[in-house]
Amino acid sequence: MTTPTFRPVKTRRPLPVRGLAALLLVVLCILVPATDSRAAEDPRKDAVASWTFGPTGASASENALETVGDVEFLELSAAEKASALARGGTGWFARLAGGHLNGGTHLNITGAACTVYLRVRDPGGAWEGGLFSKRGSHEIVNFNLFAANGRIGGEFHGESAALGSVAFPSEGAVGNGWHDLVLRYDGQTIDIFCDGAPMAAVAWTGGSLTQNDEPLLIGAESVNGSPVRPFRGDVEKAALWSRALTDEEIAAISPSR
Repeated sequence: MTTPTFRPVKTRRPLPVRGLAALLLVVLCILVPATDSRAAEDPRKDAVASWTFGPTGASASENALETVGDVEFLELSAAEKASALARGGTGWFARLAGGHLNGGTHLNITGAACTVYLRVRDPGGAWEGGLFSKRGSHEIVNFNLFAANGRIGGEFHGESAALGSVAFPSEGAVGNGWHDLVLRYDGQTIDIFCDGAPMAAVAWTGGSLTQNDEPLLIGAESVNGSPVRPFRGDVEKAALWSRALTDEEIAAISPSR
């Protein structure tokens, strides 16, 4: 009878701690879905238009702003300027004292999505007047962010006959400090945000937005090409997108005041 031969069983060495950590990282990268890269970037990079200010007016932009009437460009206080620079601002703002800023008639938002952004304050706390608009009338408005009758709201007109509008009461929601206002249309809903918080929403399927030949105005609205309802207050930044920003992107451009 042949005596069986026994061979020693080879055992695997345990992975070193660093190797185990690397393996776990690879597994997590596979299992965790990638997030939208735009959330980590400044959303203004793909804005149709974006404006900040300096001592002589609007900063360099492909879409120039004309100063009309009583508008003064001032520097923020030291603390406010440091905060503004940290979030991509210039430390300057436009003070509107009956005047406004005119971006011309060419800049319509096309398609069935839009986001309107304005960093603004009313030192007097009245909150009355056109804030940021390409309006004309209810029948031809491209977009309109406004303050009227104790409300802050927005409106769009599109392929459907009905105007789409949304608003929230300004009393108790906004004071005389800086606020980040965002109006958004995603093809299904119109939302309005203040300082990153959703304030009101309405369902609206207006289709592609109406195009018009009215001037784009910051600090007023227009009727038949003429400015009306001047807003007396301060503006630090403004921007427009031909897409609906995500909630995360809106939070990113709406720092606490």
